[in-house]
This record gives sequence, C-alpha cells and structure tokens, in this order.
Amino acid sequence: MSGIHIEGSEPIIALAGLGLGIYFFFAGFRELKSKRILQNIPTSKINTGAVGTNVEVTGRIVCEKDQIVHAPISGRPCAFYSIEIQRWERNRSNRGSSLGGHNSRTGFNRGRWVTVESFHSGKGFFIDDSSGANAMVLVNGAIIKRKGGTQDFETQSNKFDQMPAGLRQALETNQKKLRKFKLKNSSWLFSNRFRFREWYFPVGETIFVLGHAESGLRAPKRNKLKFKTFLKAKKAIQENDKLKARFDTNQDGKLDEAELERGAKILAQRLESKHNPKKLEDLAAKTKMVFKQKKPNPFYISNMSEKELIKDLATWSTLKIWGGPVLSTGCAAYLFIVLFP
Repeated sequence: MSGIHIEGSEPIIALAGLGLGIYFFFAGFRELKSKRILQNIPTSKINTGAVGTNVEVTGRIVCEKDQIVHAPISGRPCAFYSIEIQRWERNRSNRGSSLGGHNSRTGFNRGRWVTVESFHSGKGFFIDDSSGANAMVLVNGAIIKRKGGTQDFETQSNKFDQMPAGLRQALETNQKKLRKFKLKNSSWLFSNRFRFREWYFPVGETIFVLGHAESGLRAPKRNKLKFKTFLKAKKAIQENDKLKARFDTNQDGKLDEAELERGAKILAQRLESKHNPKKLEDLAAKTKMVFKQKKPNPFYISNMSEKELIKDLATWSTLKIWGGPVLSTGCAAYLFIVLFP
C-alpha cells in the first residue's frame, strides 16, 4: 500500500468515468426495452384505450384560456413549461486558479453545467385526439424527448436582480420548493455562474405519449370558501362601480345586501381558484385516462413522431450499450496503472 501514489484530479475523474460507464450500459438496455415496447404497442385512441396497462397515444394539447401560462424566459404563451436551474462547476484541478496566475482565465472556463434544481408550471396538461375523450398527462418522472431548441438565460449570482421579470417571478413563486437554490444576490467575490434553461409545450402542439394509463379524473372538489377572501371580495365590489353594476341583478341602480353577498361569493371563488372550476369539471368529465409515472413501466412524452422517437432511442441505446463498457474499461485500466505502477 505504501507504493500507491495519487496526484491531481485525474484518478477521481477516472473513477467517476468508471461509474458513468456502468450507468450508461444499464441505461442503454432500459432504452432498448422502451424502444421494443414502442414498436410492439399499437397507437390507441383515448376513448377506447385499455386503462391499467401501457398505452400509446398521439394527441393535440388542449388548454382553456384561463389555464394558459407564459414561459418565464421567452414570454411565450403555453400550456406547460419547465425551468432547469444549472450551476457552472469548474474542474477540481482548476479551483482557485481564477484568483491569479498566467492561465487563470483558461482554468476558470474549464468545467461543466450541473443541474441543481428544476420546477414546472403545474402538474401536467390535457391532450385530445378527436376521439371524443381527453387524457391528462402528469409529467413528474416522465422522460421528455423534444425536438427544437430550448431558451437559456445566463447570469452571475451577484446579478440576479437583472434577470427577466417573468423568470424572477417564477423563481419567487417556487422558492419554497427549491432547496438547493436561493434567489439571493451574492457578493462579487463569491459569485457563481448560473444558467436557467426553459422548454415548453404550446397549446395545439401534437405530442406522443407512452406510459401507464389509469382511469379518468373525478371532478375536483370545491374547497370551503375562506372568510378572509370573502371579505376581500366584498370590499372590492363596494369600491368598484363596474362590479356593483355587474352584480346588481334587479338593475335598480343600487346593490342591496343579498346582491352584495352573492357577488362576494362569486368573486371570492374566482380569487381562490386559479382556473374556472366549471371548465375544470367539464375537462374532468371528458377525461378517459391519466398518464403518470408507475415504475417499472416506461413513461415518455415527446413532440416527435413515433418513428422519430424509435430512431432516437435506437441510436442512444446503441451508443450507451457499447460506449459504456468502453468508457468503464478505459477508466479501470487507467486506475490500475496509477494505483499499481
């Protein structure tokens, strides 16, 4: 043991490469299995698909106007978006080199983007294949395969106050869910480089879904109205002439107590619900199946066609199955030479 001598970060990188190669090998077989499932399962219609098993559908994303959101970076209206928060991490051998030295700038630029957090605009979205029924797609745990680029925004942690307003608002809204990222300006000396990566599904886009399908949704229950919200709505009506006229049902030019109470209940329900409850009930009534992650079943969402997705899976599974062992073998050989010279 006394003859073993390790210097620099190369052995650590080789050890990581060894583990990564093993991971690629098994991931390749999982993708190969998914490819075969795709090839063997025929595309179903939502209203006739067999729930309780793997189902493959193609449909158009549908969304009520009051459910449309705007992607934080691009500002595009969409049914669903995702933000991935990535931090630039320098190679271990170059840490500290940015403080001085002839090659400090070169050392600073050597590294990689590491995803530290991510969040979505909601739980999922609805798709319609013109069969008379909808399917709800709950994206958590799904493998997203998209063609088309993403929208990125890069900044330093001492310049968070200069980011787009929409992105900042989205980060503030989801801050409690983000454990590894804090939206707080750092000092210039201790600043980190961050990249925010956005992708989204626009309304009307045709997507392909393969996953475990369960039976449809129940209409959402209406929660008991909060008294605080009711008082807020009542005050808003009393201070707004247009709202007074809107809830003046007998059109006598004045709002009596019964009309005010009724109007306050309606307005309070709107304030507490992000979306129109009636429209959500209508969507739920038409929903035949719900796609969500259920291991070990494959779960893919893609704006590619089935043919394109099969080709993509075939390419990556082949690269991982053959490339993984090559990477692991090379790294293992290097470690053997270093540890036992």
